[in-house]
Amino acid sequence: MIGILGGFGAVGGEVARMLHLWGETSLRVGGRHPQPLPWAQSCYVDVSDEKSLMAFASGCRLIVNCAAPSARLSLPVANRLRAAGIPLVDAGGIDCPVQFTHQTGMPPVSALFGAGALPGLSGILPAWLAAKLDRVDALHAWFGVFDRFTRSGAEDYLDGVLRAPAPLSALPRRQSNVTLPFFPHPVQLQPYEDEESRHVTHRLGLRTSRWQLALAGEHLARALDSARELPREAAIRAVVEGSELDVAGRQPWVNFLIQVEGRRQGNLTTLTLLLKAPGIAQLTAACAATCAKWLFNSPYPVVGLAAHHVDVSAFMQLFCHGQTGISMELFDNSVEQLSEMCGGAL
Repeated sequence: MIGILGGFGAVGGEVARMLHLWGETSLRVGGRHPQPLPWAQSCYVDVSDEKSLMAFASGCRLIVNCAAPSARLSLPVANRLRAAGIPLVDAGGIDCPVQFTHQTGMPPVSALFGAGALPGLSGILPAWLAAKLDRVDALHAWFGVFDRFTRSGAEDYLDGVLRAPAPLSALPRRQSNVTLPFFPHPVQLQPYEDEESRHVTHRLGLRTSRWQLALAGEHLARALDSARELPREAAIRAVVEGSELDVAGRQPWVNFLIQVEGRRQGNLTTLTLLLKAPGIAQLTAACAATCAKWLFNSPYPVVGLAAHHVDVSAFMQLFCHGQTGISMELFDNSVEQLSEMCGGAL
């Protein structure tokens, strides 16, 4: 049986739906406000209460944790499940690997963290694309999210990207009113660097690596600009309200655009991957659900961030054949060439 914590929220509900569509017939979905599900057990669970959590987890072969905010909930959940010998996939918990408690004398138990969109797919997809070249020299990734933030989502976001360590090198300057191919609105490009981007850069031996957030709304961009200087609660509120103002009356979207340059069969080659999703919850859930399916087949226990440990090829085979509502296209062109073909400007 697979248990899904936070299973009645936007991400957890999508994880449960996807696993059901992928043929998982034994699912237990839990949350503080359970709803009847004809194809799964529906249970009350309070993840902050050890007795409630362990009663829910009893009999599960794997737990997928989508309870938020992960910054406060992921580590205690992970430690309690490990003590019980239950493997875990967590859509968040990016700080957990360095704090995860090892129980002396107990067999190792798998725990994958950061199994979401950003981080998660933002590290897995560049590695998969780079593997299509014999040698990769440069990578440029644009991650565009135009969607509403929940309060918990805003808290996790601020604890992730905006609280990342200081960059190891100078980052390119911020750019405004940039048109990217396949992006429905002009965006503000905001450079960033986190543990995942550094890991990909080192793993691939890149000479050049550029990672940018593509913000489509002026209210959210303004909120993020001020977030570092605001008290925590005020910053969370500003991100939630800014995203709501931007998305009001418009269709949410998520676009990942990733370009690699290198050599294939001795020739200079540029490849670009376009991923499109209807929202951040669907994209996060697709990664978490795929990680859960992959972990069942892992020949050895793994502990750490998903993008560092999953077999990228096996993961993408599962991800590409699932019913996720997410589309991907691969181009033998640079983003600049695609922009010219689409009639835009970069």
